[in-house]
Amino acid sequence: MADKPKAQTEKGRGPGRPRGFNRETALRAAMLLFWRQGFDGTSYTDLTRATGMSKPTIYATFGDKVELFRKAMIFYVEQATTVCQAALEQPTAREAVEACLRLARGLNDKTDEPMVCFLVQGALTGSADTQELRAEMGALQRQATQLLQKRLEQGKRKGELPSTANTKVMAEYFTSIVTGLSVQASNGASTRDLHQVIEMAMTSWPSET
Repeated sequence: MADKPKAQTEKGRGPGRPRGFNRETALRAAMLLFWRQGFDGTSYTDLTRATGMSKPTIYATFGDKVELFRKAMIFYVEQATTVCQAALEQPTAREAVEACLRLARGLNDKTDEPMVCFLVQGALTGSADTQELRAEMGALQRQATQLLQKRLEQGKRKGELPSTANTKVMAEYFTSIVTGLSVQASNGASTRDLHQVIEMAMTSWPSET
């Protein structure tokens, strides 16, 4: 009689994966580690401790360190896009922009996530070996700016902005404000001061002359 197959302790658990393995949980742990320490500052030892996975299992599940970083980056963007999209759906372009500004890190409930945007942090650090990854992060940041410009264009068509308004420059400006807010928050700026910055930034909103 043939031997009975061994029962798996967890459905879908591959060889070498820890009991109770959850891919999304492991990916988030890796994302947070890369976010805090950067690509170069994160070792495989760090990753195995954070995810509870062995190095061979990390390779089998996510690929090498570059691929794991890339997957962590995409995971971050997917989460951030969902939140930003809700802000962009505000009734007017002005309300949408202000909602986006108030999403800046440091203005909201404290979490285990760093205050500076993952894409900003990653794009500004790293060696020549990470140039391709940094270029990808820069491209994702530009996509976010383009989404904001698209929302501004919608508002312009509805008459919420002057016909002469430069939506490209506006999108770049307000994106820079969001980045600056998170950097200032990480440097210890108070929530009150950050909200005052937002109020000042919104006074630049163009009006008909």
